[in-house]
Amino acid sequence: MRSIAALSRLAYRRSMFVLSRRFAHGHEVMNPGPPVTLDYMPIPYKPYKTVYNELQTKFNKYLAISATLLIVSLTLVRLELKVPLSG
Repeated sequence: MRSIAALSRLAYRRSMFVLSRRFAHGHEVMNPGPPVTLDYMPIPYKPYKTVYNELQTKFNKYLAISATLLIVSLTLVRLELKVPLSG
């Protein structure tokens, strides 16, 4: 009985070794490059409020244009699906 348990443990260990070796094939360690430091961070050259206002103006234009296009497309769909009057 002891030999069967030992053989099953040995088979389990061997199968786990084979599986781990099989799944690790082809995965080389990638070189991530040099470590990232604060030298790579951008340095702002404009005041925060100026850039914020420029971006908000641009995003508000995008919002207005997309809302207008949504209303136009929904109106066209409504007109297209309108039931014709039969006389």
